[in-house]
Amino acid sequence: MNAHILIVDDEPVICKSCEKVFRRSGHTVGSATSGRAALAMLKAETYDVVFTDLKMMDMGGLEVLQNIKEHYPTTVVVIITGYATIASAVETMRSGAFDYLPKPFTAGELIAVLDRALERRKLLLMAEPEFEYNDSGGFEGMIGTSNAMREVYSLIQKVGPTDSTVLIIGESGTGKDLTAKAIHERSKRKNNKFFAIDISTLSSTILESELFGHVKGSFTGATSDRPGVFEVADQGTIFLDEIGNLPIDTQARLLRVLQQKEFMPVGSTSVKKVDLRLIFATNQNLKQLVIEGKFREDLYYRLNVFPLRLPSLRERNEDIPELVHHFLQKYCDAVQRTMPRVRAEAMELLMEYHWPGNVRELEHVVERLTILVDGDEIEPIHISAALYRTDSAIRSMIPKTSEELKNLKRKIRESSVQELEKLFIEESLIRNNWNVSKAARDVSMQRSNFQALMRKYGIKKQLPPA
Repeated sequence: MNAHILIVDDEPVICKSCEKVFRRSGHTVGSATSGRAALAMLKAETYDVVFTDLKMMDMGGLEVLQNIKEHYPTTVVVIITGYATIASAVETMRSGAFDYLPKPFTAGELIAVLDRALERRKLLLMAEPEFEYNDSGGFEGMIGTSNAMREVYSLIQKVGPTDSTVLIIGESGTGKDLTAKAIHERSKRKNNKFFAIDISTLSSTILESELFGHVKGSFTGATSDRPGVFEVADQGTIFLDEIGNLPIDTQARLLRVLQQKEFMPVGSTSVKKVDLRLIFATNQNLKQLVIEGKFREDLYYRLNVFPLRLPSLRERNEDIPELVHHFLQKYCDAVQRTMPRVRAEAMELLMEYHWPGNVRELEHVVERLTILVDGDEIEPIHISAALYRTDSAIRSMIPKTSEELKNLKRKIRESSVQELEKLFIEESLIRNNWNVSKAARDVSMQRSNFQALMRKYGIKKQLPPA
């Protein structure tokens, strides 16, 4: 079997030695000298086996391992290290590593471990459930055939038939609600009720009544007993979106539902039993909220049984043409008009845009295009108008020559890049509590270059939140 292997070690000599051994055996090999570089390579390509060093400067092998287990479950991981102890061996195996190879090792030992890892990879792929992808409806309404989305479909297939609690993690607009519905549709509860509740849209008082119900007289306006969603959805599935916004007092009540499958309506002393499947979603860092005292640690571990990360649209821009076609068909059918063709240059602009609002933003842009475009072709000028909502201004600047069109495209690209660059700097500062030195190291930039970009975009250092 010709395998695709990734070597991760901060010693280039180790990488080169392993590459030489594997290539001699007919395998395709890539290498990275840092954990972050390895994760970037894993996003771009599929690897059968990853050999990673345990101790590295920027990101340790265990962190690389955890990321792979979460996002690429059929990729086999072998830990290599010069710090071989029984304790570290046990820890890596418990964390999900397939095997443990202490340095120094021979070429024969390396190939022997690879052969065993490839056998494991074969078994994982055989166990990988097939999923049906329909050209018109995708997978349970989810569109995209990129590797990143195939991983998502595979995880849904695996966790759907179970009753495990699922935590969907992803930016706004990535399709967390569709994912929750897909899990429900693949479960034994699919013929029972599915309720979706956005925590962020309800006040704490209304939220508790909505979830747990209330009895007559429990608060002003409670003129009769009213069952909550937990009671009404018995035997079904409840999806709680933006769980990071759940008030700390309500978190204790939710923990009881997860642990004991029971709750008390607001104002009642009677316990009600319930049989539910709970799915949660967040676009926040719950671990950070735990550190800040805004989220219960015990609840966090109860929610994090099966984390499922959704990729941003930036991470799967190869799906954009299919998504555009899907949304165009949807909105053109709604107004009974012929679907316009998207010119290659126009699609190029869509694929180069950074999509901060993800698939939801793309859908809104396509909806605007069906309104803006009267003819049978969508051109670059239409994309500019739909993306930047400056239709009248841009129409007055419609290029008259191919050179003018080229210049306009360049300006649009530069504008998109600058907006992305500014967000990139701001997000790294937020992640690192506005510590400029840490933020620069986090994104592998010189501090002086990082500060130059801060000045360029007028980003002022802020005091971290108390």
